[in-house]
Amino acid sequence: MENQIGFEIDGPDGIGKISKMGHYMQNSDSIFFFNHWQSRVHLMNAKGEKLRSYDVGIGEDSKQQSRQGFYVMISPTSQAFKNGNRLFIPVQNAGANPFDDHRLIYMFELNLETGERDYHSLPQPLMLNNFWGVFTPFASSLAFNPNTQQLSLSYTKNPEVDIISVSDLDNIQESKSVKSEYMGELKPLPKRNDTPTLYGYSFKELSSLTNMEGFYMNFIYDPYKDVYYRIALHERAVEQYERGKSSFKLSVIVTNSNFEKIDELDLPRGLYEYQTSFVSKEGLHLSRQIDYQPDEDQLVFDVFSLKK
Repeated sequence: MENQIGFEIDGPDGIGKISKMGHYMQNSDSIFFFNHWQSRVHLMNAKGEKLRSYDVGIGEDSKQQSRQGFYVMISPTSQAFKNGNRLFIPVQNAGANPFDDHRLIYMFELNLETGERDYHSLPQPLMLNNFWGVFTPFASSLAFNPNTQQLSLSYTKNPEVDIISVSDLDNIQESKSVKSEYMGELKPLPKRNDTPTLYGYSFKELSSLTNMEGFYMNFIYDPYKDVYYRIALHERAVEQYERGKSSFKLSVIVTNSNFEKIDELDLPRGLYEYQTSFVSKEGLHLSRQIDYQPDEDQLVFDVFSLKK
């Protein structure tokens, strides 16, 4: 996009390098870029002109904001969405707890007209009372169903999905189990000492132990078929983990709009990449990994759809 459209990086109209930013495109003249390092949201048009910038950070500078322990990480696994003049921006938590009652901020609500923002949090004792490792176990994915005006919040280590009404964003309406039949019980790591964050582990050791565990990743609403998809990344043994992404074993859980399980598709190991996925009227698109693509400059997707 930098080459084709010519977004400015520096100066008063610059937004920084967009290669590491998430984006949400409402139309060609309404493109939002999310700079999670600076906690800024930039509204651009197709000519590369900055129409407006919004500050969504807590604190006076980026260092203060980063210490809050959460990031505005817009990606296919955690998508932004718009409802009226409000932009809902999901937060991927790094496990920090800015509250005393076991609540985690899970979303920013940005008023696009006034620039005002609200921070919404929910109780997450399962996540905060246990030691799950580093970053990924606290990452969240947020889906929005415009028909029911409900948000659905999925954490990587929680087999349940929390359901929240747009009219009451700081309370959980109910929680529903959306569990993979191919994954075992998700168990926290034992603490070796009482030092927070690493709890007696080296980061290198802890990173590997964390990433070998199973996770629930993307949680996506399909407006064309009125269903939800939850992608599960299965546990890996040491020798599998050392092979990298080629060892990924994924399955896709499908539920109806009431979060009742319809089916679960078990996918071949090492074939698909969960981070690059999207929904169209044809179905759920999952990107094949680079080893299976005929051209490394080309993305190749398989499309999965429900039988009638």
